[in-house]
Amino acid sequence: MDRSVNLRQLKYFVAVAEELSFRRAATRLCITQPPLSRQIHALEEHLGALLFERGGRRIALTDTGMLFLERARALLRDSDRLVSQFGQQPAERSGLNLGITTVIDASLFSWIEPEFAQRFPSIRLNVKRQLSAACVRDLNRGVLDVAVIGLPSHTEGLVVEHLLDEPMVVGLAVDHPAGKKRKLSLSDIRQDHLFWFDRKLNPAYHDHCERIFARNRFAPPRIIEPSDYHILLSLVAEGQGVALIPRSLKTMQRKGVLYKDLDEGEQLGIAIAIARRTGEQSGQVAGFIAFLKERLGSLGAISAMTSSPAPRSFSPSSTTTIRISR
Repeated sequence: MDRSVNLRQLKYFVAVAEELSFRRAATRLCITQPPLSRQIHALEEHLGALLFERGGRRIALTDTGMLFLERARALLRDSDRLVSQFGQQPAERSGLNLGITTVIDASLFSWIEPEFAQRFPSIRLNVKRQLSAACVRDLNRGVLDVAVIGLPSHTEGLVVEHLLDEPMVVGLAVDHPAGKKRKLSLSDIRQDHLFWFDRKLNPAYHDHCERIFARNRFAPPRIIEPSDYHILLSLVAEGQGVALIPRSLKTMQRKGVLYKDLDEGEQLGIAIAIARRTGEQSGQVAGFIAFLKERLGSLGAISAMTSSPAPRSFSPSSTTTIRISR
């Protein structure tokens, strides 16, 4: 089930909250009452909380509804400002080139393209998914206008703003001796072969991890990890080694593989950030960054009232390719 909350639902909710009447709200919105009621019920189902107390013909906001009303109004105001900001740009600038790192689960930002197209139909969003180092290179060359990247990376000449953190977890075979522990440390896997990436793919992050490994006297034998996540997990399931994996990729379940939190997971983690060129004056770039922050903010605001996405599974014969190179 799609657990996102769209702007239409927010507008409908605000109308009902202000009118305290489905009938008056429907009149105000120029729609009939049944679809309005369905959207409000869908919104409450998404949030997992009642927004209105219903008693006969009278309704009232619940405590959750009052809190959500304040946030919904703010999001709608931000949306109006974004539309206004984009609308002030010259008509000939109709495209925005966005890079997104492949180090994280693609579903984390899968909403960007459809929601951006819905809100700004006159602006073509061209998305390129690639390694963080390639995103940085293309930003500096002017191929990209803005990019979601993983840190640490070499970001000279760029303005970088933090978005969220992605700790690392351990992927290991179900029969691994450490599999019964709730949480692991690097010392628990120091005797295992470690699937690890080539330094040239992201020198800054590679060197960062090596410093943490050295401090923890962690020097396992290494195996170059395959770039395809399915292949990597198949090898882990066979017991050929263990892997350090961004936490968001835990949503991809593979029979025979366990994921365990790691004491050093935060230290080894990747910070997800939005980057642009220093001195970039494009209103579209500024507007996109505002759009992204607003959307991530709305996700954070309702996360306590929504359930986590269901894990996705795949079979070894799956044809979907997921890149994990850092």
